[in-house]
Amino acid sequence: MTELHPLKEDIKIGFDYSHDNKLIIEDPGFSEFVEYLFNSEMKLGKIEAGITYEKLANYNVFIIGVPTLGSEYTTNEIEDILKYVRDGGSILAIYDKGGDLEVKSNLNEITKHFGIIFNTDQLFDNEQYSIENSRPIINDFKSHFITREIHQIIHSGGCTITLDKSVEDEDIDVKAIAFSSVDSAWHRVYRENGEWFDEPANNIPIIAVSHYGLGKVAAIGNLSLFSTFHDAYGIYAADNFKLITNIISWLLNKAYSKESKLTLPIFITIPIEQDLFYWIKGILEEGKWSSIQETVNHALKALKINSKIRENDD
Repeated sequence: MTELHPLKEDIKIGFDYSHDNKLIIEDPGFSEFVEYLFNSEMKLGKIEAGITYEKLANYNVFIIGVPTLGSEYTTNEIEDILKYVRDGGSILAIYDKGGDLEVKSNLNEITKHFGIIFNTDQLFDNEQYSIENSRPIINDFKSHFITREIHQIIHSGGCTITLDKSVEDEDIDVKAIAFSSVDSAWHRVYRENGEWFDEPANNIPIIAVSHYGLGKVAAIGNLSLFSTFHDAYGIYAADNFKLITNIISWLLNKAYSKESKLTLPIFITIPIEQDLFYWIKGILEEGKWSSIQETVNHALKALKINSKIRENDD
């Protein structure tokens, strides 16, 4: 099995541009998400005119942000995406209300191999919501790296997820980490004939993660969470932004062997005071350091040495 080892210096995030995707770098509605990636010193790229393994291999994380307009993934594209993840790549799959049926695409033909199926529905909640019941507040989480320090998120106009545990083996593991409320949630389920029906949606998954071979997959059926559309349900609502940073960090954190656990960096997101951030950016522009990562690691090493000196003095 070929292994895709993350580059130690350049972290590259690829976006699917081959299927009329809604989440694209140039859309001002997602400017804060894109700015977060830039400020984290990640390099962003696009995969256009079809997905291939060779194109995917350039990226640490590949984001599929809601394919639309009946643009389906081909058999070859699906096979190359699966190979990319098996060999150590990471996928962030994002959908919205109605799933495949709403946009006439076939993202589930990819994610089903990871044990994840986006439902053709929309989630509502009659008691726990932001502004209106189509923007449910989610506060039921399973302990996971992604859900660290997460208390509430807003799942606005989104779909739910079904897990297929039958795909699990020694190389595949899938789990849900966020759920709809138990008593007040319901969903509107869409059918291919255009009809829909409402039913309770008690404790249904809305975020799922999967280990597939050497790679990782995170899936969420809510595009608005990444947007700047509204403070009540967009990227800065509740803990939405923290969730996003946790997802990206988790997708980047991969070790392929005992040796790599000792050498590969751990990616985390921490808030930096504004005056310190702009000061260090100025230092970087002067060419005294190569990256914020380098300065933070240098400061931590100095702190570690200083702590050991103090311990010896004591």
